[in-house]
Amino acid sequence: MSSNNQIVLIGRVGNEPQSDVRELSGGNKVVEIRLAVNRPSKDSQGKQQTDWLSCKFWNRQAEILSDYVHKGDLISVSGSLRVDSWEKEGHKRNSYYILADNFQMLGGKKQIIAA
Repeated sequence: MSSNNQIVLIGRVGNEPQSDVRELSGGNKVVEIRLAVNRPSKDSQGKQQTDWLSCKFWNRQAEILSDYVHKGDLISVSGSLRVDSWEKEGHKRNSYYILADNFQMLGGKKQIIAA
């Protein structure tokens, strides 16, 4: 049986990608954004529930993202779920993130219209 690790998300960017681009010693560039993704259901008080997911973009994708995407923009991200594991003070730790293959800009920040 084959397996598949593919994720597609639509959400709003929670940080400014331009300020978070890092250039590594080998010349590779990486940017990590936090993506706010709304759940399809609301909580018991009727409030919208939102998950904040980390997404990492590398090299050319990181450059394009940092040039054109801003905090609050609506984007779709496709990629795979990754897990970094390490041990600290005898406890095993895990960090989950989306390794992005591609993204698409879907719109700018929400426009607030005053009546």
